[in-house]
Order: sequence, then C-alpha cells, then structure tokens
Amino acid sequence: MEITIRKETLLGLESYEFLGFSSEEELELEISKLIKIRPEFDKNLN
Repeated sequence: MEITIRKETLLGLESYEFLGFSSEEELELEISKLIKIRPEFDKNLN
C-alpha cells in the first residue's frame, strides 16, 4: 500500500504572518491596491 501525503492550503485559513503581513489592515491595503481601477479605465467609465 502506498501512502500519499497531500498538503492543501485554503485561502482564509492561514495567519497574516504566514502570508507575509503584520496585520489585517496591511493585507487589506495590499488587496485594495490590486483591485484599484486604473486611471485610463476610470476615464472610460465616466
């Protein structure tokens, strides 16, 4: 019989420190930078 070790990481279960952030606020700031609408697209929406 073969034993298989399988490690799965699920988003939301790791600590902020494990993800490389010192706080929830720091993580949220980085996420907001990623989802911010770029100025050239914002002009097209108006």
